[in-house]
Amino acid sequence: MDRDLELLESEHAYDIKKLLNEYKLKIGDQKVGIKTYLDSNGYYQMETSHLYRGEGKAGVYTASAANFQSEYEALTFAKRQLLSFYDGQGEWFKNEMY
Repeated sequence: MDRDLELLESEHAYDIKKLLNEYKLKIGDQKVGIKTYLDSNGYYQMETSHLYRGEGKAGVYTASAANFQSEYEALTFAKRQLLSFYDGQGEWFKNEMY
């Protein structure tokens, strides 16, 4: 476990994670962000600033996995979450968890 994360552990603190990187990019006309984290269990996680619903799709696509073995894997899933249904005709939604 990361020493900083270990330092923050207590019976009252939970869901501790360390921000590793933040990326900014544009997809079409939309500015989006990706954050990668390391959690106290040694897993990498990601969040995207927006979610996309392709035209004619019932809802937005969110990655089903939450914990990753590497930052590269977390970024791969973030890219998939942003672009899997991207068609340029749909709608972006702000991710309140970002």
